[in-house]
Amino acid sequence: MKTPLLTLLAAFALVGCQTQEAVPTQRNLTVGATPESVTKGFGGKYFVTLMGTSRKAGDGDGKIVKVDGDKVTVLTEGLDDPKGIVFVANRLITADFDKVWSIDAKGKKTLLAGPAAFPTPPTFLNDVVVSPDKKSVLITDMGAVTKMRGADGKLFAIDSPEHKAIPVVARVFQVTLEGKVTEVIAPTAKMLNPNGIDVMANGRIRIAEFFTGDVLEYNKGKWKTLAKGHRSGDGIVHDSKGRFYISEVMTGRVTRYEADGSAPKELGQGLKSAADHFLDEKAGVLIVPDSKAGELVFLAL
Repeated sequence: MKTPLLTLLAAFALVGCQTQEAVPTQRNLTVGATPESVTKGFGGKYFVTLMGTSRKAGDGDGKIVKVDGDKVTVLTEGLDDPKGIVFVANRLITADFDKVWSIDAKGKKTLLAGPAAFPTPPTFLNDVVVSPDKKSVLITDMGAVTKMRGADGKLFAIDSPEHKAIPVVARVFQVTLEGKVTEVIAPTAKMLNPNGIDVMANGRIRIAEFFTGDVLEYNKGKWKTLAKGHRSGDGIVHDSKGRFYISEVMTGRVTRYEADGSAPKELGQGLKSAADHFLDEKAGVLIVPDSKAGELVFLAL
């Protein structure tokens, strides 16, 4: 009787090992050309902005696709370079160069705020986050993006003459769901080229500063540095424990910090260009668009 029992126990152990290995810590899904941002929207599905291959204003090759399991379908197209995307008040909102679009469940896009709606002409609208009251969104305007890099495509050195010559024109705008635009953070050298944006329940605004690599927090006119060393910082989100996550589009790094800015931990493997990510705590995943790879990367928390 010993042999059958040992055989049965070994079989159970094998099944247990196979079950554990079947749960992926990372899943990569091809979604299209140059994915930038992702959110959860209509029907609990994921929606991803694709900037396309041209990357020029007026090219019209930008899209938003829906991800349902492993199936990817186009929700709407004819955009130029859609970047940050959020879901609020039963609509998707995305920033596209100098305008903001609202998209319904059928993919119909409506101009929420064009260039003329801004108090100062926008230069390069990028990331979007929903305000705590869910009545508006905050959007970063990266400012002088053409002045950040040399001919080799690399960011100029910190404190270099080229760094000091970058015009201080970047801003953060607030856009209501009716399309009214106001400025909430004025230009400052501390926030030279803001990309990712996050907002806490108490209204504190967090910025992934693309050029300097600083992770900043803005609260009633005062600034605080939460972390450093994330040049090309693209996305920033926080979880229910207060931990925050930073992605870097030029390196592919994704880093998680504890709420106090301690214990940085890198997540994911093999990402080429980590863009504006989305945290789905209920599903237990951090979802990161890999722009160069054309993939959506699901990282188990």
